[in-house]
Amino acid sequence: MVLFYRPDGDAVENPDEEFLKDIIFNKDEDFWQDGSGDSSLEVEGCDEALLFFYDEPYGFFIMRHPDYLVPYDENGSTETVEHDVGGEPMIVPQCAYVNRKTAYKIISEYVKNKKFSNCVEWIDLYDIDFENDF
Repeated sequence: MVLFYRPDGDAVENPDEEFLKDIIFNKDEDFWQDGSGDSSLEVEGCDEALLFFYDEPYGFFIMRHPDYLVPYDENGSTETVEHDVGGEPMIVPQCAYVNRKTAYKIISEYVKNKKFSNCVEWIDLYDIDFENDF
């Protein structure tokens, strides 16, 4: 079983491929800032969940929870973005964001294969040298 928790708190059980494509490719920043400000996917049989949200113009921030592993672009900027999660600011370096196409690859592989995509380098968020004091 797969559970997708929307930013507004509603859960969607076993979202299909079209649903996932729609939320990744068609939902704008307003959708992702509703409610808690983040969403998550949990796949039965996986020890980690995916937490994610979208910020224009940076793209998607995706984190493997509870290990705080994020996609990392070593050539990306370490300048930070503030995104409210649960009413509290979360500070994220720009180099941990991915575009919509890459976000879809990561999310669909997790849902379909219970694996984390190797299309990105995964690194502990706090191993990235960025100013996490906005």
